[in-house]
Amino acid sequence: MAKMGKLNKQQLLDLLDSITPSKADALSEAEFDGVVAAFCAGCPDPVRARWLLFECLDPLTDEELVDRALAMAAPNPADLPASGCPDSPSPAPAAP
Repeated sequence: MAKMGKLNKQQLLDLLDSITPSKADALSEAEFDGVVAAFCAGCPDPVRARWLLFECLDPLTDEELVDRALAMAAPNPADLPASGCPDSPSPAPAAP
């Protein structure tokens, strides 16, 4: 799978628009999941972008949601657990 770059505000708004409740019904589950994945991958912090989409309780317009997603700093890879990085090597076994 090709690595996706970060998206600009309008691209994120377009993706968000395609998964609004009135339009999401026209998408298959796989298509919906693909749009969500593209939206999250297009943000600096994909995990927190997903949180904004599905768990944030603040009433936000689409533009406010995208602005918040773009304002989130990308996570520092050094702070991520190795298990969350599929390309990271396995830790060396401890010496006996």
